[in-house]
Amino acid sequence: MWKAVKYLPKNLLETIEMTREYYGDSWVSDSNFLKWQYEANPAGPAVIQLARDIETNQVAGQNVVIPMRFKTPDDPINGTLCLNILTREAYCGQGIFTGLAEPVYQDCVKQGLEFCYAFPNPNSYPGFIRKLGFTDIGSVPLLLRPLNPKALVRKKLGSVLASLALPLHPLFGVKDQPDDRYEVYPLMESDLSEFDGFWIKIQHKYPLMGIRDADYIRWRYFDIPLRDYQLYGVRRKGGSPLLGYIVGRCTEVAEMDSGMIVDFLVDPSHPDAGNALVTRLLRFFVDQKMELAGSLMLPHTGEFAILKAQRFFTCPKFLEPQPFRVIYRRFTPLKGDTKDGDTKDDPFLQLNQWFLTMGDYDVI
Repeated sequence: MWKAVKYLPKNLLETIEMTREYYGDSWVSDSNFLKWQYEANPAGPAVIQLARDIETNQVAGQNVVIPMRFKTPDDPINGTLCLNILTREAYCGQGIFTGLAEPVYQDCVKQGLEFCYAFPNPNSYPGFIRKLGFTDIGSVPLLLRPLNPKALVRKKLGSVLASLALPLHPLFGVKDQPDDRYEVYPLMESDLSEFDGFWIKIQHKYPLMGIRDADYIRWRYFDIPLRDYQLYGVRRKGGSPLLGYIVGRCTEVAEMDSGMIVDFLVDPSHPDAGNALVTRLLRFFVDQKMELAGSLMLPHTGEFAILKAQRFFTCPKFLEPQPFRVIYRRFTPLKGDTKDGDTKDDPFLQLNQWFLTMGDYDVI
């Protein structure tokens, strides 16, 4: 038997011990990473419930959401991102996953957090949809672009066939094509003041966006432990306000050295500035010996069109490491909702209203 108890910061080491049973020593079981994720978020501290064994007092599971600030066509609202859900193996089948969820969501309502979204893995997806009242609002396409076709073929098919990829090198080679109108430059923490002005200018580009102001950028990409991100900004030559930015990270995906475009947003009146950003980040990936570039981007966005023009292609479903489904649940009624809680007019139920990138969840 177990009971739900509210998480306190002093419980962190207990949860890390539980997490290491599954993941060993990794970012998700690192105390510095979790303190950053749970305590340093400018949107507020994580909302967490633990399952505790009544007899042994052992932590048996956890349910975690972190606040995320969103801009809507009307007013900014505070939502949450679901992550780090875990049940200790010895307690599987005891309803901990669903039993902890409602206390977490009740705490969210008390704190003025209005909704939750998640990118669930295939194991947790059915529970979210069938038992927790989440709605599947669609999937975010994974875009890919080979950077070293020969190396990719060698890893997948062997060195004998690697030469077959040589004709693809000219197609996917990164060509530096300087644009005399724009200057692409590395973004440092000292440049963060530029983001507040950029966000004010760009915030209406899409109806639903996670707020990307200086506080968020600092927390998400500069203060984060265990990960290194490369950020570039773009402006008109001769000096001007920020016109766009791009964030990349070198990592390994499915045994391939991969450069991931974690975030990418550009002023809609300067799409060529977006092209300059992508070219510069791809050059960085090539210099770091990455074999493949990847990005999550929704098809209705201008950034998707820029990536397609840069020879990214949509990954076939059978090659995806997992589906990138987006699920959503609202905690509080919308203005004008009917008494029975009808939310059919909720704009968050329409994925073509969102702007989402890898930066809007926690894995990359």
